[in-house]
Amino acid sequence: MFRHTSREKGIWRGWLENDQSLELYWGGPTTVAFRVLVHSNDADQGDRMLNISLGFAQAFIPLGISKRFYQCGEEPQWGFDLSREFGIVLNWGRHRKHWEWPFHSFTFRYEQEDEDGVWRSILGRGEAGHGPKEETHPYTYVLKSGEVQHRSATIHRTRHVLARHILHRFGWPRRTLNSIDVRFSDEVGERSGSWKGGCIGCSFAMKPGEVPIDTLRRMERERTF
Repeated sequence: MFRHTSREKGIWRGWLENDQSLELYWGGPTTVAFRVLVHSNDADQGDRMLNISLGFAQAFIPLGISKRFYQCGEEPQWGFDLSREFGIVLNWGRHRKHWEWPFHSFTFRYEQEDEDGVWRSILGRGEAGHGPKEETHPYTYVLKSGEVQHRSATIHRTRHVLARHILHRFGWPRRTLNSIDVRFSDEVGERSGSWKGGCIGCSFAMKPGEVPIDTLRRMERERTF
């Protein structure tokens, strides 16, 4: 039945003669779903498949090759998804209807501290002429080989203000997550100089009572790239 099979941790695949594959996944976070979908690459015909997901395992069952060409990312699907993260999603062809869970947490505001000390929205920056309040510090990273990378790290503060969908209009409850945005002067990490490249920027969560330089020094101690 199968031309060949493969098994990895949490994954089993069996390839058919038409190059489609039956795929089984287990042990990882999944949604509850029942849908028929088409998956394609830009230069290929689309694989039609049935996706059944039960929350603890899921299967992709081949249904043959679609003769119609679809741009990658624009393939149709029919069915529904129920997930803790995204709520309820109904799909009919290329039409999609989405309902958030009423108490689901979402980013109500995403802001950065500007150079004048005012917190302003990062999304769709409405006030021109204001840049982030930045500071630059030396940063060292030790590779597994023992080689030490010396870089400069330019940082500024950002924050996510989280709220619940059904309650955010009342201003409660809201939760603020503070972090620093980091930009390095050169690549950092084990992949520096390779075709994959090292890290040139990241973010790191702040703890209560920390100022940006405290968070940067903790990241220097704890984070690996």
